[in-house]
Amino acid sequence: MLIGQYEHTLDSKGRLTLPAEYGAELLPGVVLTRGMEDCLYLFPREEFERLGNRLREQSLTDSRTRKLRRWLFSQAHAAEPDRQRRIVVPQWLREVASIGDKVLIAGMDNYLELWNPESWRNQDQALRAELDDADFFASLNV
Repeated sequence: MLIGQYEHTLDSKGRLTLPAEYGAELLPGVVLTRGMEDCLYLFPREEFERLGNRLREQSLTDSRTRKLRRWLFSQAHAAEPDRQRRIVVPQWLREVASIGDKVLIAGMDNYLELWNPESWRNQDQALRAELDDADFFASLNV
């Protein structure tokens, strides 16, 4: 399970050291792609393949499926962590999420989100305000 949050620094080559806590799930390989709300998604390769299989089962005549496929797959970048658990975050993906030399890594159970730390703080503050509304949880059926 990928949980928690960590702030890391990218090195001069754009490499990100993945938290040791995630090693077992991420060392076999990862896929980075653009996410929603100006972040990046980092999937364990196996999880990204499962997502691809689910989308493959959807009809190509469904415009929402085509759009999601374009969103996720056209911007995807596969990587294998090196011995120090580092992966390169390509410049074009860093630009998508406005990530400079610092990145906030947030665990989302079966994938990670990579954020510009200031954008994460803004998103977190908005989320806190939204969660104060009791109807938010009632609508989720969790």
